[in-house]
Amino acid sequence: MKGCKNKLKDLRRNEEGAVYVMFAVLLVPLIIFAAIAIEVSRTSYINTKLAYAADAGALAGARYKIEDVQANAQKIFYANFPNGFNDVFVIPQISLSSDQSTVRVLARGSMPTIIGSFANIMNLTVKAYAEAKIGLPNKLELALALEVGGSKVNDNKVGEINSAAVHFINALFKTSKTTDSIFASLIPYGATVNITPKNVGWTSNPQNVAFPNGEAWQGCVMAVDTFTTPHTDTPPSSTRKWPLYFAHSTNKKVGTQLGDNDWELSNSGSLQVTTKISGINVGPNRSCVPPLIPLTNDASLLKKAIPNTNVAGGGNFGNLGLVWAWNTLSPKWTGKWGNPDLPRASGGQIAKLIVLVTTGNDEWFDTLGYAPDGDPTAYGTIVDYAQNITSRLALGALGTTNRAQSRTQIQKRLTDLCQRIKDSGVKIAIINYKSTDSVSENNYKQCASTPSLYFKASSSKELQSVFDAIINSLSKIILIK
Repeated sequence: MKGCKNKLKDLRRNEEGAVYVMFAVLLVPLIIFAAIAIEVSRTSYINTKLAYAADAGALAGARYKIEDVQANAQKIFYANFPNGFNDVFVIPQISLSSDQSTVRVLARGSMPTIIGSFANIMNLTVKAYAEAKIGLPNKLELALALEVGGSKVNDNKVGEINSAAVHFINALFKTSKTTDSIFASLIPYGATVNITPKNVGWTSNPQNVAFPNGEAWQGCVMAVDTFTTPHTDTPPSSTRKWPLYFAHSTNKKVGTQLGDNDWELSNSGSLQVTTKISGINVGPNRSCVPPLIPLTNDASLLKKAIPNTNVAGGGNFGNLGLVWAWNTLSPKWTGKWGNPDLPRASGGQIAKLIVLVTTGNDEWFDTLGYAPDGDPTAYGTIVDYAQNITSRLALGALGTTNRAQSRTQIQKRLTDLCQRIKDSGVKIAIINYKSTDSVSENNYKQCASTPSLYFKASSSKELQSVFDAIINSLSKIILIK
């Protein structure tokens, strides 16, 4: 019996030895498997961090100035993934699509492993990729109203506005010549607004004025909502028509003084200017501004129509620029501008925005040294039978007969109009360019739909940046990968 017990003890010792041997044999792969699990977890963690950084970089590159896409994307990438994090060094590859609509960020690097040479795996590849697409609302209708009136001849403000506005149209439409989702209109304004001669049917008195031979009506109209009548977006009809703009001659009608619009008909019936004024287009179209462009998706057409010089004399009536911008967007005008489908109904996925550029110089101008008081504008010309007239404000159509009060009346009309437009669901962005009038600035601040849609600019470079900011406020940045 004792011998059997000894044999069992020896057998147990042999089994324990075998377990030790087996444990020793299995220990190495167990350690490797555990290390691999750790490395996989580390790789997943680093890849996740890289993905966050790539996403943030792509979004930053798309959100801000396109020309700074590399710097902005890289800066935000490294803010989320510091170079050398967990001994991983990455230089992100940042690119912009040819149409400038998509920012791509590719991050790739090597992560040193813990197991190293023990498992003959020195590094593992980590990487991430992100794409951010810059997109405007699915359907956008935008009206760009540009002040072009000027009290001075050759005022370069309009030229500076022109350059920035061209940049804005390029950014709005990107590199595409046309698009099915974005439509824009252009409304130059000053002493009046030009609806183009093809819309003569909207005027009330074309048969009552006779233009000189070779001097056709250019398309400007008088104001239709005058005296105490507020501005509305009511379209033309048999009962609502705009008086055709005709700057009557002051020749021999202002006593012994020189008139500010002295012209007459020659023997052949053509225009003959009797008192020339430098920089002023004396004649029946005096103070008339370039024609507006209704909603279109043709970027080239819009850019060609942007004025590059001011219309000297007359005045600047921001209320007229604003109301005609509204008319190009209002669904009440659908089909009136030539396209049966435009403007589209408000609401749903359609965004509507008016961008008005002003110098804050809203007033009725007067050409010094010439009679009568007050240049021809949409609120006052002199009738052809008037004699010794002293002021074009005599009728009081603007709400005053005193030119010094014209700014107050324009701003009063503007304030009421801004609220009506915003109540209709159309947003308003205001750009005040080189304005030094604090009262005007405050009025225009109140006109903007939100404080973030009121901008000031004191140089052409700043003006371009403001237009970029408006594009960014409209844009939807979407991560697509």
